[in-house]
Amino acid sequence: MAGSAPPPAAAAPPAAAAPPAATEGGAPFGVRVSLACFGCGLLPSEMGDGRKKHPVCPICVKLKVPTTYWCCVNCPGNPGAWRGHTELHKQVRRHRRRSKDGGVMQQQHHEAAEVQAQYAAQTGDEYSELLAKGLRYASKEDLRREAYAFRDAIALRPDRPVGYFNLGIALTNSTHYAEAAQRFLEAKERYPVGSEGWAEATARAFSSLTQEECADVAKPDWWNDEGLKALSARVVRAVPDDMNACEMRAAVLSPGADVLGGVSGIWGAVVRSAAELKEAATYFERAAALCPAPVIRAEFTDRAAWCRTKAETM
Repeated sequence: MAGSAPPPAAAAPPAAAAPPAATEGGAPFGVRVSLACFGCGLLPSEMGDGRKKHPVCPICVKLKVPTTYWCCVNCPGNPGAWRGHTELHKQVRRHRRRSKDGGVMQQQHHEAAEVQAQYAAQTGDEYSELLAKGLRYASKEDLRREAYAFRDAIALRPDRPVGYFNLGIALTNSTHYAEAAQRFLEAKERYPVGSEGWAEATARAFSSLTQEECADVAKPDWWNDEGLKALSARVVRAVPDDMNACEMRAAVLSPGADVLGGVSGIWGAVVRSAAELKEAATYFERAAALCPAPVIRAEFTDRAAWCRTKAETM
């Protein structure tokens, strides 16, 4: 889902830098882009033909999303991998159709980029320059270059949360939900606990983790019914006007209503009371009011109606 514009760079408590890795770029381990073939896992140097890089997925390039490398389109070491990868292209197209908002988010990204650029010009801060660069690409819906810029920002300042948060948004809009969840969790760890940034990163991590792609992804220790009820209440108190926070609270309180684009109730949720379902309906309605995309706004409204009907029959 295309979310709200990323917050401006802010100071955060120092975090230990991650160790280096033998992969592309200077980003910390786990954030860099692997040079290995997505299908067979072989590095270019292992091919024996002198190549320095594998070809990239041409469809991902056309869609302007973060792409993968392939020893060849029909990888002999894993012939089925390409067919599985093409499902990503379908997901990206579906996501874009659902998220159309008439350019609202592009404009917000453009405005955020100008703020970052002005700050960088005044201070000479290279980190802000990279954030501005990424946001400019976001305003043009060039998710591939946007992601590269934010990876570079993380490499420069791995202790700051904004690069992780913004990279998570780029990955979400590219339907790379598993990595997006990880980046949001890393941002959450670097924001002060209870802050707006902490809450927004938590809500986005939750949304990513409810996607089918993340079914087998290891979950945080708060991924249980009581933990999520308490956490979602704290998140929405911190950012009551954030669409993703409202969606998180509503989804946790209504495990029978599908999380948008994902699977709800997968944390062992129990039956909800009529009061909880009515509260969920209120938060779905608030999320709808905050959502600029008509299709997603209608889905929020439908889920609010489901919750109210369910509550009335109890």
